[in-house]
Amino acid sequence: MGISAEIKSIKPGEELRICPACGYEYGFHISLVSVNAGKNGKGSPVKSTGDHYRVILICPECGSRFDAGWKISFREEESRVVRVTGVQR
Repeated sequence: MGISAEIKSIKPGEELRICPACGYEYGFHISLVSVNAGKNGKGSPVKSTGDHYRVILICPECGSRFDAGWKISFREEESRVVRVTGVQR
């Protein structure tokens, strides 16, 4: 079973643990994708530093990938999750 190439937007509710694609109920793995991956650095909702990443949820059962709109920074002075208002594609 492979990982889906498409990353689908998902809106987190009170609890986000069930895969909407296959119904797997025990949570997700995560991967981190650079905010600027596949871009020329323009149009990013977060500073273009290369230190910000999108948190991508991966279903361990079916391999579907989801973007809940969460961003994270690994820069020393801002090592925290960055809240965003909408899901970016």
